[in-house]
Amino acid sequence: MHLLLGISSILLVMLGSCLILGILHRVGAWSQRRDVQCLVLAVPIVSLMLGIGGLHHFTGRACLSQAPPWDSSLGVALPVAMGVAAFGALSLGIMRLALMAWMVARSGALTDPEFQSRADDLAARLGAPPCRLLLRVYDRPQAFTCGIFRPTVLLSTWMVEHLDRRELEAVLAHELGHVARRDYLVICLATMLRDAFFYVPTSWTAYRQLQHEKELACDDTVVGTTHRPLALASALSKVLLHAVEEPHLARFGVAQPLLRVEEPVNGRIERLLSTSQPATSTFCASKGGLRISLPALIGLLILEVANLSVMLALMGCGPALLLGKLF
Repeated sequence: MHLLLGISSILLVMLGSCLILGILHRVGAWSQRRDVQCLVLAVPIVSLMLGIGGLHHFTGRACLSQAPPWDSSLGVALPVAMGVAAFGALSLGIMRLALMAWMVARSGALTDPEFQSRADDLAARLGAPPCRLLLRVYDRPQAFTCGIFRPTVLLSTWMVEHLDRRELEAVLAHELGHVARRDYLVICLATMLRDAFFYVPTSWTAYRQLQHEKELACDDTVVGTTHRPLALASALSKVLLHAVEEPHLARFGVAQPLLRVEEPVNGRIERLLSTSQPATSTFCASKGGLRISLPALIGLLILEVANLSVMLALMGCGPALLLGKLF
């Protein structure tokens, strides 16, 4: 029964996550969709907390001591393994942040007053916080955003040499869109949650959607800010052509994250080419996302408590034991 309690809690989380992902087609704004996807990534924390709480409150109780030894052992091992996985994911995430900061510091990238001024102007138009623009001497396409407390946009000299002025402005606007949306922080947290709950399939689904849709959202930012979708489409085409000509480099992500070879980049280009009106960008979290997320979370909590009560009753432990320990 101990093992069944843990497994049923995880299955309820998966079921609730599937239902939440199923209503995403009713959500239009990018910020609202991101709220829902982040909720799906975070809901397994409910099962982890219940597992750890159950381990703390009920281990050694008389009503649970009648279970077979293997069941008791697995019932303890399951929440412990979940906790170890979560701690490992947190540690790995901190290491990634430190490694990225070290790589940027060691890249030899320098500031350029002219490009910094252009970036500041674009940031003001986008409502993005001030960020640092660095140019790295590198003969491969590279454009990405990093930094939680001090946002930084890093461009390679390849981008400056092979893109014209409007294409480069579009790339800058795209990266500043990530800064305005706090995508670096969101993706860092999302990656930790995905790794912590790697055994939950819906976590991978929500993470892939989040990664893909943040690029579409920033494409819309470019269109809404510069009103030149063709400029970004042209820049993406040039980077894609370079990736196709040197696929061994694309595999290692030299054009990340402006262009992800494993994503349907042709679809992004076609989408930009078919844009007839400036897209409306949404940077701030909308109340619409909360209207979906909060009821879903409350419903999942109710189901988890009901599941815990039923399982404890089957074990001979009434809900009064849980309430007595908690209060």
